[in-house]
Amino acid sequence: MVSMAVQLAIVAMWGCILVVHTRRLLRLAQVNAPAIWRPRDRRTKLARVWYWLGREEFWRAVHADGVRCVQLTIMVFLMAWGLLA
Repeated sequence: MVSMAVQLAIVAMWGCILVVHTRRLLRLAQVNAPAIWRPRDRRTKLARVWYWLGREEFWRAVHADGVRCVQLTIMVFLMAWGLLA
């Protein structure tokens, strides 16, 4: 039971980071999510997303949040290990 709760917490944490940065990427590229699937101007919208994927400004925040998530993952793992030992 504890292992399932730990796994769920870790997956939820990484999922939130993925959603936050996907929304941030679409906001930087000035693309709203439902409109990207419409055929009109899809190529230009995807080109703007691709442009921001290559920019350091986007990856700086992703890197910082990724490191924070790795730290929290290790802390949750060690906490669960301490509870079970």
